[in-house]
Amino acid sequence: MYAEEIIPGKLYQQLEMVKIKAQKKYQVGKIRIDGIELEKRIAQSQYLIDFKSIEIDGKWLEGLFIEYLLILKRSKKENAELFEKLEQCFKQSQLDLEALVKKVFCFDSGYLEALARRLTLKTEDLFFLGLWLGNPVFELYAGKLKERINPDKWLRGYCPVCGSPPAMAYLRKDDGKKILWCRFCGTKWSFLRLKCPFCSNEDQQTLRYFFANENDPHRVYTCDKCKKYVKTIDQRKRKEEDDLDLKWENLATLDLDFMAQREGYSTPATFEV
Repeated sequence: MYAEEIIPGKLYQQLEMVKIKAQKKYQVGKIRIDGIELEKRIAQSQYLIDFKSIEIDGKWLEGLFIEYLLILKRSKKENAELFEKLEQCFKQSQLDLEALVKKVFCFDSGYLEALARRLTLKTEDLFFLGLWLGNPVFELYAGKLKERINPDKWLRGYCPVCGSPPAMAYLRKDDGKKILWCRFCGTKWSFLRLKCPFCSNEDQQTLRYFFANENDPHRVYTCDKCKKYVKTIDQRKRKEEDDLDLKWENLATLDLDFMAQREGYSTPATFEV
C-alpha cells in the first residue's frame, strides 16, 4: 500500500493544517523571482517559472518533513514502518529533501527509482513525499505570480505558472467550462472541453469518458490517441455548495486511477498508483 492511499479525511486535514502553518513561517525574502527572466517568459508566452531553478530553505524543509512524519506515524500503526524508514534515511543523510522535491517536480523517474532501490522504498512513496514537501513552497510562488497570468485565456494543456501537466479538472457549475488544476502549485486555468490537454487531440471519435456510478459527479476523460486520462468533476452534479478542494478530491478518487490504468491509460501528472 502506497503512502498516498492511507490518508483519510481527518488525517488529510491535519496535514493541511501543518502545511498552512509552515507556509506562514516561510520567510517572504526566500521567495526570489528573477524579474528579467519572468518578463522574458511573459513576452514569449511561456509558463512563468521553472521550480527546478529555485532555492528552498533547507531548515524550513526539514522542519516540515519532521512535522509531517509525526502526524503520519501516529495515523495507523500498520503504516508506521514506512514513515519510520523515511525518518531513519533522513537522519542517516541518505535523503536530500530539496533534491527530492525538485526531482519529483520534473518527474525524474531514473533518480527516484535509483533512490528507491538504494533505500529499499517504493518509488511512489518517494514521489508522494517530494510532492507534499514541495507543494507549500510552490503554492507560495504561484501566489506571487497569479496576477501575471490570465487563467481564462491560457487555454494550454500545461500549467501557466510552472508548466506541469494537469492532475485533475472540473466542469464549472455556472457555465460548464473545463478548468484544469496543477497539483504542484495549485494553479487553475481554463481549457477546451473537447480537446486532450496532453496531445491536443480533438478527434471526438477518440475522446471519451467513463464513470464508476452514473450519479457520481466524478468522471475519467480519456484520449485513445495518446492513452492518457484526467479525472474530472462535474460541479453541476455536485450537491455540495462548498469550494472544491482538488487536492483532497485527487486523493479520494484513487479508485478511478486504478480503473483508468487497468484499461491501459496513464497520466503524466503522477507515477502510477
